[in-house]
Amino acid sequence: MDCGSVTLQSPVLPVMEGDDVTLSCQTKTLSNLPAAFIKDGSLIRTEPAGHMTLHHVTSSDEGLYKCNIRGHGESPSSWISVSEKSSTSSPTTTPSPTSASPPSSQFLPYGLLSLTGAVVVVLLLVLLVKHQVNRKSRG
Repeated sequence: MDCGSVTLQSPVLPVMEGDDVTLSCQTKTLSNLPAAFIKDGSLIRTEPAGHMTLHHVTSSDEGLYKCNIRGHGESPSSWISVSEKSSTSSPTTTPSPTSASPPSSQFLPYGLLSLTGAVVVVLLLVLLVKHQVNRKSRG
């Protein structure tokens, strides 16, 4: 079993109360496998296609989520935050059916987050080396 081969795709930003949230569990090479979804250490349910939707989330849905695909392993844990809807917002409008789900841009796989961190470190190192070269050439 390859460590880190199972990932849970979940919202990176807090979700608003009342929104629907879909969690996806997959391996590096396969998706749509049966997956068990776990919240705060307790099994919620197993979904045959590896996708679970939390409908009309409330603060009670906030917590630490992970998933497990039998024979492939368990994902790292991911915290899901739920924000209250502001009572001072603009006049209420009826949402369209597609606005209930958060945009897919809120979902980032762990690999992309790691890559972003690596790029930041490399850029900082380049700036540090350039600064050192400039100091030596002046002195």
